[in-house]
Amino acid sequence: MVAYFFPPVGGLAAAGSQRTLKFAKYLLREEWNPVLLTVREDAYETYLELDSTLLDRVPPEVKVVRTTVIRWLARILELKNRLRAKPGGGENSHRTALASNQEGQTVDVKTKYQKIKDSITDLFEIPDGEIGWLLPAVFAGLRAVHREGIGVIYSTGKPWTAHLVGLVLKKMTRRPLVTDFRDPWMTNPFREEGSALKNRLEAFLEKKVIEGSDVVITNTIALREEFIKRFPLQSPDKFVALLNGYDPDDFPIASVKGKGPADPFVLAHTGFLYGRRDPRNFLEALALFLKSARIDREKIRVVFVGSVELPYDLNRYLNSCGLERVVILVPHLPYQESLQYLINASALLLLQPGTETQVPSKLFEYVALGKPILAISPRQGATSTLVAEEGIGYPVDPDDIESIAAVLKRMYLDWERGPETYSGNGHVRDKFNVKHTTAILSRTLDRVISAEAIN
Repeated sequence: MVAYFFPPVGGLAAAGSQRTLKFAKYLLREEWNPVLLTVREDAYETYLELDSTLLDRVPPEVKVVRTTVIRWLARILELKNRLRAKPGGGENSHRTALASNQEGQTVDVKTKYQKIKDSITDLFEIPDGEIGWLLPAVFAGLRAVHREGIGVIYSTGKPWTAHLVGLVLKKMTRRPLVTDFRDPWMTNPFREEGSALKNRLEAFLEKKVIEGSDVVITNTIALREEFIKRFPLQSPDKFVALLNGYDPDDFPIASVKGKGPADPFVLAHTGFLYGRRDPRNFLEALALFLKSARIDREKIRVVFVGSVELPYDLNRYLNSCGLERVVILVPHLPYQESLQYLINASALLLLQPGTETQVPSKLFEYVALGKPILAISPRQGATSTLVAEEGIGYPVDPDDIESIAAVLKRMYLDWERGPETYSGNGHVRDKFNVKHTTAILSRTLDRVISAEAIN
């Protein structure tokens, strides 16, 4: 199993780390012997949050092979950034010029020279900044394939470098390859556009990975359908949707906090707030709900647990909206501690704007708890569709402020009238138990092995 992210990686990359960990854990029960090829703890990027408690969750029977990462590529990129920041010697700098647009605002305009330089240095990040793992991983992977008697190679991305590792190992060892796409690659709405050359090369690599895979796994049905449309020469049977799931071992029922008569309604969100995962529309709706419903603000709490990297000061924004006593910001916590906030909450908040084909892994943790979910996501997207079809919460479009406020009122009144515990849907919880999704993965791997034996 080729996985760049693996425990102790938590925080921003926790979703990918947990998916691989849970598959490895339950593949053991399906009579597989997973061998993990991943990165040494001291070789991860400094911005990644490491959670040592996650190492305790790795079964001792799972063999883990860790490698270094060649960081000279990163040093070249750091040098590029320093050169960008260095004073350019006046208004006519060859790197960046300042100009005014029609509204009189000052904007940065890249010169042709700068664009050429960016195109060249972009080559060192194809397909991503983790490309420095390719050679160490391939060498370690070759040794592992022969020493451990590996029968099938499984790679998971992103980073997409992991799929390149898997593809090279397949070519060199003639083992079948199963690639797991936890996100779309070229069509990912969170993907940063590079130079035209970088985009073409990445598209070429994506195509080669798809064509070279014996099976392509996607973590949503929508992404599977997208791949089938984008790669019509590939058999639709090659693409298998295998959604994320939750591990029941992570949710001890005894830890659930009971509701007291003076307890407030608590809406909890765990995870990184950044980029398009911006809570401003939700907070505007929260302020609207509190004002229109005339709710005592002491009766409501919204808790955000996790790191925040937004282009504005969230605390200052809360003050400007009069929400500083309603919304609580809790910094990043170890995995189990963050889960406790969800366990103790009355209802759960999911922010997934700007993407049609992705379903965040935290949704399945929410499902495990059986609490009502406010899912703020595009109405026709994969997340909203899943929430609506399974009857596990209330999907609302991110731009529909009034509807978000109306759902908040409904959830609060439902909580106020009845017990805090939400019965949810036991069938849905069983459906997304990671034991069952891993059993599907096991059958998929069996099918790949059988097809290889016939060929």
